[in-house]
Amino acid sequence: MKKIIIIFIFAIGFISCSSNDDTKIDNSDLIGKWNWISTDGGLAFHIHETPNSTGNIFQLSFMKNYLYSIAKNGNEFSSGKYELVMKKSIYSGKMERFIICTETQNQQLQNVTISGIIKVYDTNKLDISDNNYDGIGSGFVKTE
Repeated sequence: MKKIIIIFIFAIGFISCSSNDDTKIDNSDLIGKWNWISTDGGLAFHIHETPNSTGNIFQLSFMKNYLYSIAKNGNEFSSGKYELVMKKSIYSGKMERFIICTETQNQQLQNVTISGIIKVYDTNKLDISDNNYDGIGSGFVKTE
């Protein structure tokens, strides 16, 4: 009986020490540079921002190694790691990919959403919605 308990304890220890790299959610459709095209939403859908209305051009770059950078008007001002997790979407009620970036509190982003439920369409359009009622969502187009 002791052998079975010892084997069970070792099995649990081995499983808990396995690498988290095996469980990372696929990011292959995100890799590249994405230009911000618009942000909409908010209480009573009152936010409607574009590069023309703000005078700012934002570009997100997602790398294969789960690193990202953000440039404003051609100057990088933020970078870090991003993580993809599964969260229940308030829009569909289903589990969907959710991106979490480490520098989401940066004031230079203004009304650009970089953390939230993500959808990639036709490999060249990206939507990130903050997954909040009366929240905001930003659209991006792939450049590279």
